[in-house]
Amino acid sequence: MNELPRDICPRRDTAHYIAEMAHELAVLAAVRELAVLRYLLEMARDEARAIASQAMTDAAVMDQEPGG
Repeated sequence: MNELPRDICPRRDTAHYIAEMAHELAVLAAVRELAVLRYLLEMARDEARAIASQAMTDAAVMDQEPGG
């Protein structure tokens, strides 16, 4: 299996971690009926998931390029 480029893995991993933490905080906000905070945290979670997903796509494309 090919190794992912070093500059993409930390971006993906960081975004994934942020998504997990934002989700946990959104759940906590929901329990305490903090609707606006919950919404903002869910938006942050969704954005972090999108960044992590894009990093995976970028890595796959780079892996398929000649010399990549």
